[in-house]
Amino acid sequence: MGKQYNKVIKRRRRAAYVAKKKAAIKELVDKSGKTTKSKVAKPKAVRKPAVKKEKAVEAKPEPVADKAKPVDVLGPDDAVKAEPVTKKEVAEKPQEESAESVES
Repeated sequence: MGKQYNKVIKRRRRAAYVAKKKAAIKELVDKSGKTTKSKVAKPKAVRKPAVKKEKAVEAKPEPVADKAKPVDVLGPDDAVKAEPVTKKEVAEKPQEESAESVES
């Protein structure tokens, strides 16, 4: 309990010291008798009207090359095998019946 009591005493001493310092400073200011200078009103700064900048025209990106076709990559022989079958081609080809469907 002794340490806590010491803290209380220190706080009281510190508060009293600060109060004495404030009183001494206030007394000195009152005795000095000097008045503070009034501030001279400064002229307000006049701003120039803002110049509107034109929006920078963005350059259009150059067109990207087309996608490579199977003929370009694989060559003409493999291109026929690699090309996907379109819906039109499927519709044009007659559907072959499987051997299972014929038997039933």
